[in-house]
Amino acid sequence: MSPLEILLVVAAVVAGAVVQASAGIGITLVAAPVLLAIDPAFVPLPLILGGAVVGIRNVTMEFAGFDARRWRRCLLGAPAGLLLGELALANLSERGLTTAIGLLVVVSVVAVASGWHPRRRSWTSVLAGVLVALSLRVAALPGPPYAILHHDDPPEVLRPNISSLILVLSSTIFIRLLVGGEVGAADMGRSALVVGSAFIGLLLAPPVRRHVDTNWFRPAVLCVCGLGGLATALGAIL
Repeated sequence: MSPLEILLVVAAVVAGAVVQASAGIGITLVAAPVLLAIDPAFVPLPLILGGAVVGIRNVTMEFAGFDARRWRRCLLGAPAGLLLGELALANLSERGLTTAIGLLVVVSVVAVASGWHPRRRSWTSVLAGVLVALSLRVAALPGPPYAILHHDDPPEVLRPNISSLILVLSSTIFIRLLVGGEVGAADMGRSALVVGSAFIGLLLAPPVRRHVDTNWFRPAVLCVCGLGGLATALGAIL
């Protein structure tokens, strides 16, 4: 890579890390288009590891908001979501599935922003686990389903809980790639660049996070979800 390309990678990941450290999701939405344009090998592994850095921060620094019971219920639904994703990809058009998930996210965001408030029930977290795993496997868009179903969580609760679930699923993907022999020296070099950039983003995030938490957390989360769904659908269509 040229020095300019390295600078672009760093800037994109730093911006994505700031967004994810503030809203709980967003590093893929912000950084993936730039990284894919420079080198498609930056996705998925390096970006997954960069997101994991931010996720670890959200879990450890805001652990008081972590809900172990909710986490277990989400994990209960995750295998079903992964299985549904595998079956769907084996029998249906990947482009069509990705488009459908992206548009469904957009429609859900509009509904929530317009006043729709899905009632919390005992199975809500199980459903979230199913949808997060399904959307991760099919469209690499794990965050929005969880954030939409739990949109009324305060920031110190949403961030650690969504991060803990995505960390488990990301670790599963990393182990699968590692065992499958799909991780080489070049992948580790790219991962080091992304992870280092994510750390820089974490250093810059506190003032942004304080402002978002005070005034704009729910609108910011819904905006990130909606843009992520729209970008995913358009990317699949185009």
